[in-house]
Amino acid sequence: MIRATVGACTHVGQIRQGNEDSYVAIDGLYVVADGMGGHSAGEVASEIAVRTLAEIYTSTNPGMTTPEQVAEAIGTANTAIFLESLDDSEKAGMGTTLTALVVTDAKANQVVVANIGDSRTYLWRDGKLQQVTVDHSHVQTLVERGAISAAEARTHYQRNIVLRALGIDTSIDIDLFPMDVRDGDRFILCSDGLVDEAEDSEIENEIRLKTEPQLLAQSLVDLANDHGGRDNITVLVVDFSVSDEPTETSVADSSTDDVSRSGEGDVVAQMATNDSDRQMSRRRKTMFALAGAMAAVIAMIVTLVVAL
Repeated sequence: MIRATVGACTHVGQIRQGNEDSYVAIDGLYVVADGMGGHSAGEVASEIAVRTLAEIYTSTNPGMTTPEQVAEAIGTANTAIFLESLDDSEKAGMGTTLTALVVTDAKANQVVVANIGDSRTYLWRDGKLQQVTVDHSHVQTLVERGAISAAEARTHYQRNIVLRALGIDTSIDIDLFPMDVRDGDRFILCSDGLVDEAEDSEIENEIRLKTEPQLLAQSLVDLANDHGGRDNITVLVVDFSVSDEPTETSVADSSTDDVSRSGEGDVVAQMATNDSDRQMSRRRKTMFALAGAMAAVIAMIVTLVVAL
């Protein structure tokens, strides 16, 4: 069995006026989404993504147990965002990047990491930091071609161009990484607000200094802000231990059944409680319930309309 202890922190940064990042940290499902779009559309897209995945995960027993089910759930989130953008012209073209860590078989110590866009998942194992996901971004293609270095990519003027995002089209290509968890593994999920400001070596130094996941999440957000905080910053730290005990998740200072997002710099792991968030949640619950069943039909209709 695997047991997870989670730390979470999000911050608006030093430049932006609002926080378009969202995240979820519940037992077995950990997601960071970085929204993009005009007005408040980016915030809407990222919130739809995390809430859709949370609702699918908690409404099924035993959750998502295969990579295919993870991909299907993300596809449903993609459809939900796309439909919302069609319904409101001010949200046209909105989307979100996403990285997720899903426990698919706690007894067998198996997880799946997923990503779309340039939000990242790292793994700290045996004293070494490795990037699990690969960015779907223009600067990543430049790095792979040898045109620029990884350090130059962090400050490149085209660093914000992503090649994949949820909600932009009726279908989405998802990278999936099935993995076996080892005792002591530490996963770090983050939006690009962290990695655009901090080098991997700096992230590694913070990991070595902080043993508690909540302290590490906060310190990484502080690190990004100290380096300029040009974008919203969200960090989830998920520590796994492997034992014969029943599996469970511990989220710092919070229930394990909560979804969270915040733009005020608070260390948070609870449902957003302001009125607009509640109203937004209620409006979308009906849509989310229908989105899975209607996804294929709507995709066909949209395709035919575009063709005409």
